Amino acid sequence: MDFSWVFAVIPYVFLGCDGFLLDDRNKPSTTSASFLTEQHYNALFNLIVNERQSRAKLQQQLLHLEQELLATQKGVTDIYHTSADNNATLQLEAKNWNTIRTENNDLKNRYKLLEYEFNALARDHSNLENYTKVLEQEVASLQQLKGVTDLQTVLNVRNETKILREELKITNNSLNSLRNDAEARKQDFVALLNKADSTENKLGFSVKTLNDKLKNQQNQTKLEMKLMQDKIQKLGTYQNQTFKHIHENLTAVEGVQKLSVGKLDLQIHSMSNRAALTVCARSKTYSSGTTIIFPYVQTSYGVSSSIRSALGNSGKFKCEKAGLYLISAYLMTGTASYVELSVIKNGYMISALSFPEITAGAKYRTSTFLTMQSLNINDALEIQTSHNVNIYNDRYSCLSILQLSNS
Repeated sequence: MDFSWVFAVIPYVFLGCDGFLLDDRNKPSTTSASFLTEQHYNALFNLIVNERQSRAKLQQQLLHLEQELLATQKGVTDIYHTSADNNATLQLEAKNWNTIRTENNDLKNRYKLLEYEFNALARDHSNLENYTKVLEQEVASLQQLKGVTDLQTVLNVRNETKILREELKITNNSLNSLRNDAEARKQDFVALLNKADSTENKLGFSVKTLNDKLKNQQNQTKLEMKLMQDKIQKLGTYQNQTFKHIHENLTAVEGVQKLSVGKLDLQIHSMSNRAALTVCARSKTYSSGTTIIFPYVQTSYGVSSSIRSALGNSGKFKCEKAGLYLISAYLMTGTASYVELSVIKNGYMISALSFPEITAGAKYRTSTFLTMQSLNINDALEIQTSHNVNIYNDRYSCLSILQLSNS
């Protein structure tokens, strides 16, 4: 967010000040937030690379098995030409293997889609991490608030945090969908293994009906099918371990994101729970030693109605929240003689502003002051007159109090 206009206005405020006090006894607190580390992201990326390598190995194994099956079919077909029944049996088994290959191709397509969705989720997570860093920078900037108008920035950050929560909910839904897809893929692998076992049993039953000339071929075929089953079981076990590892890492990422958002909410709540008030004076003539009253409220944030009523009745502001406060005022008078006003804290003057005597021309003039004070709960502030003075027009004589930090 752009705060350049705030720094452009501050020099003009200082030029119009007769008093400016600094109190450095209370320092802004620093906060820290933990986010998803680069190590976590690299771990996820390595998982994807390992999964891609495993899939390539699986494709090679399936291709090798298909080649062996084709060689077996060719050898058996040469012998089966003399028997129509045996040829029909082999054709049926070949059709079953074609069905398995089709299902395997469909499974590979689903896996590619799952990989694409996972990559999209990784990109969304990276964007979310960058967006969280931007919010952290904006929160740090909020600690340097210098005026009432910066409170609007706090509200904007709160709104953006709500948006961030919605995005985190969407991310969690995506993670749940990814886990469901991973479970479905595991079931597909189990179904493929069962299909292979069923096909092995049917092929064994058909081979048993061959004559003595096919016994050697039958033994060799059984051995090859056993090796194929072992390889598929090993690949299925490895695949299950990989999906379990992905699930554990995704759960860890969710925990880190929830922790980061919780800390950000605490920071924003601390910054937004501050007081801000602008009230204007009643236009009248005040005698020497009296307190100027401010019954007209222009802006009020975090200040109770009893405090606002007290300013309108007695002119005194009582602190409800301890912290560092920025106090400023601009007052217009229609009194031509010399006038002096005092800012009183708990009965002691902390600042003053004066109006020089006017001997010619218009008698209306304005004086301002700006100061920072550390206030405790029940500390009282008021503006008293040292001379008889006419405070002119309530729209041109106002007092502003802004809490900059909490104790």
